[in-house]
Amino acid sequence: MNDALWWLLLPLITVALTIGQNLRSARLSAPRSAGFAGAVESPAVRSPFRLRTVAASCGAAVLLPAVVAVVAPAAVPAVAVLTTLAVVALTALLAGHTARASRARAKIREHAARLSICYAGKSGLHVGMWSPWFEQTQIPWCVTVPSDDQFDKVRAHYPDFAVVVGDLPDSVRAAFYPHGGGGNRRYLDARPDVTHVFLGHGDSDKPLSASDRVLEFDFVAVAGQAALDRFAAAGVDLGSRVRLIGRPQTEGIVPVSGPVPPTPTVLYAPTLWHQDESANLSSLRVARTLIEELLARGCTVAFRRHFARIQHPDAEDTIAWIDERLAQDAKETGRAHRYGLEPRLVSIPDLFNAVDAVVSDVSSIVVDFMASDKPYLMYAAQYDDVEAFRAAHPSAVGAYVVPRDLTGLSEQLDQLLGDDPLAELRHSRADYFLGGPERRDPAGRFLALLHELDTTG
Repeated sequence: MNDALWWLLLPLITVALTIGQNLRSARLSAPRSAGFAGAVESPAVRSPFRLRTVAASCGAAVLLPAVVAVVAPAAVPAVAVLTTLAVVALTALLAGHTARASRARAKIREHAARLSICYAGKSGLHVGMWSPWFEQTQIPWCVTVPSDDQFDKVRAHYPDFAVVVGDLPDSVRAAFYPHGGGGNRRYLDARPDVTHVFLGHGDSDKPLSASDRVLEFDFVAVAGQAALDRFAAAGVDLGSRVRLIGRPQTEGIVPVSGPVPPTPTVLYAPTLWHQDESANLSSLRVARTLIEELLARGCTVAFRRHFARIQHPDAEDTIAWIDERLAQDAKETGRAHRYGLEPRLVSIPDLFNAVDAVVSDVSSIVVDFMASDKPYLMYAAQYDDVEAFRAAHPSAVGAYVVPRDLTGLSEQLDQLLGDDPLAELRHSRADYFLGGPERRDPAGRFLALLHELDTTG
């Protein structure tokens, strides 16, 4: 038995060395990152060498020879050697993991991002709504996401961005949030030393645009007076949290006045078809009628679906029908309709500049389109009374509106594509929504905010 005890010391010593040299590193998950200069993208599979894994392996290395010593003493040397080799292998893997983690962290420290877009959404596309102005500042910045899934989606759309999974880099002074996902909480709680700014991803009259969840942030960036009034009407007191920044996304939209041309191009851009019918504001439910009316008037149609790829089954059927119908009409008439993926590949300013009017619903599309001074029609999904809809949705004050049963659609289209009696009113509403006269420099105030928070944190 004494000989067996000597053999038991071998794995015990190895385990002690593992704990002393490498166990601490098992607690450190190598940050998954990409886009940091000189760094190779971290693998998608996170390291399995967590504390409990190492502890279990080391425990087995000790207990197994001990059990064998009682049951089959003659086998103790062989078992001890094998378990020792297993622990040595684990130690080597841990050492490699530690080295990779150190290199990843070194590249993140070297990049020294002072600003970060924190993204907890599902699509990844919201990042691109704000990233151009981060790039313009030439201030080091990155995207920080809470999960591997979000990392993959952001990287798929923006392969050149510096992206890291997990905690905010220590160098970050201000964090900006284009989405209100629950994953934001980890950054708010973990880094009270950072200035947290809620951006959102669009300005519209949807109820979520006035959610009291924004009170969790240090600042709330809003486009214009319309947003301030929207929060006030919802009983959300922003106090000193407000920063008025206009809509940078309207940069490049060229205002056009005057009547719509005889053969107009009309953008149809419906919002998401909500799974909960009581919250569904989408015009997709009546899209077939809208499209047929536009085609009957000789319009060229650009159809841009909502960027969310999974919608209500009826919505997906309708989207497929629109693409097929426009393809059929293009073949029959030669009109250059735009549908499918194509309108998604064009920037919003370029798309707005290429059309003469918009048909939509309660959406940030109509707010951003105000910068063009061109006419737009809104579908009042939940309303029979057009004026009640306008009262509840200020973006509709300058719009041509049809109720949920489409009563008066022909007459509203006549005005939209004809004399446009709402032109003057619509111009003043644009100031109200987009930040007043300063909206002529759409990105100026946001760029100033980025530079300010880079300096002050």
